[in-house]
Amino acid sequence: MVLNPASTIFFLPVQSHSLQSYSMRFTPLIAFLGLLTSAHATLVATFTSGDVTTTKYLALPALQVTEGEPPTAGLAAGPFTATYKGTLSIPKRYRVYFSVESKGSVALKINDAAVTFTDEKSERLRLNPGENPIEITYTSPENGSGFFRLFWEERREFSREPVPASAFTSSEEPPLDAAHLFASHNCIQCHTADLGKHTMPELKYSGPNLTGIGDRTNEVWLTRWIAQPDKLKPTTTMPAMVDHTKPEGAQAAADIGAYLATLHSGKPATKAPDLSLAQKGGEHFHNLGCIACHSKPEADEPDFENGRVPLNNVATKFKDGSLIAFLKNPQEHHVAIKMPNFRFSDEEAGSLAAYLTNTSTGEHTPDPSEFPPGDAIRGKSLVRSLNCSACHEGLDPSTVKTPNIYGLKDWSSKGCLGPDEKRGKSPRLNLTIEEKKVITPAVLPSLKHDTVEAYTDRQIGALRCSSCHNYNGQSSLLSKTHPETKSLLNHITKTDERLIQSRPPLTHMGAMLHTNYIETTLLGKIEPRPRPWLDMRMPAFPLHAKHMAHGLGQHHGLPASEPSKEKPAADQVKIGEHLVGMTGYACVTCHAINDKLALAAFEVQGINFGLTHNRLRPGYYHQWMFNPTRLVPDTKMPRYTNPDDGTGLRPDILNGDSQKQFEAVRHYIQSVAK
Repeated sequence: MVLNPASTIFFLPVQSHSLQSYSMRFTPLIAFLGLLTSAHATLVATFTSGDVTTTKYLALPALQVTEGEPPTAGLAAGPFTATYKGTLSIPKRYRVYFSVESKGSVALKINDAAVTFTDEKSERLRLNPGENPIEITYTSPENGSGFFRLFWEERREFSREPVPASAFTSSEEPPLDAAHLFASHNCIQCHTADLGKHTMPELKYSGPNLTGIGDRTNEVWLTRWIAQPDKLKPTTTMPAMVDHTKPEGAQAAADIGAYLATLHSGKPATKAPDLSLAQKGGEHFHNLGCIACHSKPEADEPDFENGRVPLNNVATKFKDGSLIAFLKNPQEHHVAIKMPNFRFSDEEAGSLAAYLTNTSTGEHTPDPSEFPPGDAIRGKSLVRSLNCSACHEGLDPSTVKTPNIYGLKDWSSKGCLGPDEKRGKSPRLNLTIEEKKVITPAVLPSLKHDTVEAYTDRQIGALRCSSCHNYNGQSSLLSKTHPETKSLLNHITKTDERLIQSRPPLTHMGAMLHTNYIETTLLGKIEPRPRPWLDMRMPAFPLHAKHMAHGLGQHHGLPASEPSKEKPAADQVKIGEHLVGMTGYACVTCHAINDKLALAAFEVQGINFGLTHNRLRPGYYHQWMFNPTRLVPDTKMPRYTNPDDGTGLRPDILNGDSQKQFEAVRHYIQSVAK
């Protein structure tokens, strides 16, 4: 890939010895980020359509494809086959029945033996403890649409349920996602291409809008950022446009910083944070779990191992009250920013800004070079010649002409992806040698044929969803890092430790929640909050809401869903009301019903039943009710079925049929829905 500025700029970057040393420390982090989304993948799926084959790594054997849509990233729409291979890891001897829901045909092998189905159910199979190879082959209908979900049932252990991700293991390490690297580094902003209607959405994302950047950001930080962006933020996708180790490069950084500092909106300056609120802001920082995605503002160096975003440069970056405004609306000047919107109150934003400013003062990353005074006129000319407007709005259009992506004949021997000594006038991308090697013309089909399922998988990693949520058996990063900021509450003499503060796992979210509910949540428009007792709260990711709401369901082979509008059966409602009451299963002990409070939720509350119908998919609801700990091992929700035979604990109601009892409760919950 080649960026070919029109002017002869002689200070574009080469690696200095000091920078090489820094990059060597950074290499493990890049590998960590590249594998973040695929770290949970335990199945290898091979998709074939015609003479085209592509392979992907998945957590679940499930699929949902709409007619006219690609079946997987990198494959055009049309009829296809998909073969999933992996290993079922069985903790003890199971005697299971397998079953499939599908549109299209499914063939199953366990331990290399074909499994036959009678009336959509397999014979009873004995699975010994340890590893049991599994292979699922799905063949779509001729129109290329279809779906399948694989279920199993072990009558002594669990009722019929989708085979969970936790049941699979793999010894294969998924490769780097070349298409994701290409898209996230904004390569398409310089090297344009018409890729069609199923293009990766990320290809449309650009960098921050620099209109009025001088109102928000200090010149000294801008200069440091231009000189070496990955020094200030190791996870950045901003390339180094100058070689700060040479005098001409340091001068260029200063000139560009000086120019950007002149870009004003004409709006009056806002009031800087009141530093007397810093202690309260520290409380918010801890209680909101900010440490899951950020290292402490006073940290000596970035968290390379976990890829958390440093905060030690906050005080030198933000001018006046711009940090408060940023916390209130991170997307205002950068729609694709990964920082979510927490919908902070004025008090929260002001005190957090005070804490971050106060704590990071004097902790900034040292200047990477000696910077002379900058010249804004020269800086403006440099910005045009470096093609900065390709990624950033708010700048004069560039005069640079770059080749269409299909016109690039050599991606790896020179230019952006070439070795340092052959990069020429191209920028230094924040990529390792290994990452550069995988970005080849082979990524083009994945750029052109994308799916919301693949998009969601990428964004779960890019947006760091597993920093706060347990995911496919992996504990959240917050579980490990939260104690780092516990001292911020040392001044509080009395705290309420009764309320559980765990976040719901991400593992089952797409199977659990209706599509429209997920989308509304990600848009930041859910009211009331389902878990108002949590100090933490789910932030908004508005840019990603629609795609991820659908993609999370497709991870489980499910189509989009919304709550039923059918009127619940009156006789079922009556039975369900009895079951949730104190003479039934006493659900009202922990669960409120609209304005009627829970009777005795001393240690942990349950979600208000008035919200449940609009949230939960019925299939997940029944799976949850049968045995909650199968889905969330540390849940406080008790089990209301007999472990021996799965009957309800009230044999006098509906003949003890647990499924009928839970369905009656579901009808009642629908009757009280808001």
